[in-house]
Formats: sequence, structure tokens, C-alpha cells
Amino acid sequence: MKKIAFLLLLFVAFQVSAQEFHFIPKIGLNMANMTNSDGASMKAGLNIGVAGEVMMTNHFAIEPGIYYSMQGFKVKESGTTAKLKNDYLNIPILLKGYVYEGFNLFAGPQLGFKVSSKVKASDSGTSVSTDALSDWFKTFDFSLVVGAGYQTSMGLLFSLSYNVGLTNTLNKDNIASAIPGVSSSDIDGKSRNGVLQLNVGWRF
Repeated sequence: MKKIAFLLLLFVAFQVSAQEFHFIPKIGLNMANMTNSDGASMKAGLNIGVAGEVMMTNHFAIEPGIYYSMQGFKVKESGTTAKLKNDYLNIPILLKGYVYEGFNLFAGPQLGFKVSSKVKASDSGTSVSTDALSDWFKTFDFSLVVGAGYQTSMGLLFSLSYNVGLTNTLNKDNIASAIPGVSSSDIDGKSRNGVLQLNVGWRF
């Protein structure tokens, strides 16, 4: 029995050590928006972070990562431009499949933690920025990431993905308490994040 247990542990240890691990720093462009935001359009932002790719087989991998992601939306009306800047620390856990040579598909859940929230408005060269509305948005976000990428033989890689928000971003109770005569039931709390991401990175 002890011999079998020893051989099993040896086998597991060999499998773990045999798995490839790759360190992947990435940087990219966000085009972010939020659903049910009247008149809103996509806001450009930056995302930057690092992932670790664990090769389970020659064609499948698990890729957890951590990224700083600038999100929100933009509204322009009558010469005035307003931007909501919600920045998140996003932690995706992706399943990745190499379909043909360097071409790959990936998908998985993502946890998001809001680190800052600001509204900036500009009109005729004058701009004002405030974080007074930070409490109007929840601190946690859950989304689904789907995308595709290509990796060169050198290690340079490109990816295009979309983060589909699955949770409401609005904190209805805080909004209602800040606006006289408004209750939480009067507020549509179904505003979700949506982020198109174009990234470049290097696989070490």
C-alpha cells in the first residue's frame, strides 16, 4: 500500500513538473461602454497586466491573470462631453485552446474589483472632474471573457476579446439616498459593463 501511494505521489509530482509554464505581460486598448446608458458611446482606455499560462496538454492551457483596466463610457451632447471613468482590477481565469499553430481561442470567468470612479466633464476648453459619484457604482463586477489570439514563434502575441458584464454595476440604494424623492425601485439597476479589448504581449 505504501509503495502504491509513493508511486502515485511520484506520478503526480512528475506531471506537475512536466507542465509548461509561461509568463505573459500584456498591454492593450479598451473600448468600454455600459448597457442601458442613454446616449452613451464607447470610451477608450488602457489595460495592462500579466498572465501565467499553464499548459495542461500540447493544445490546452489554463491562463489566470491580473490586469488594471480603465472602463466606463462617454456621453457627448450640445458641445459638452462627459466621461465616466471606472477603473478595475480584473482577475480572469481562462481556458485556452490552441486550434492551429499559434492561433488560439479562449474563454472564462473574470472577477473585477473597482479601484476608482470619477466623472469628468468638459465644455469649451473648461473641464471639471469629481469622484462624488463613486458610491453610485458597485465595488465588485463579474463578467465572462471570450476571445481569440495569435502567437508568433518568437513569443509575440496578439489577442482580441470581449468582456461581457454579468452583474449590475449600479448601487441603487446609494443613488436613491443621494436624490430626494427617488427610491431604489425607481432606478433601472441593469447597467452592465461591456469592454472590447485589443492586446499585445510577449510569452516568455
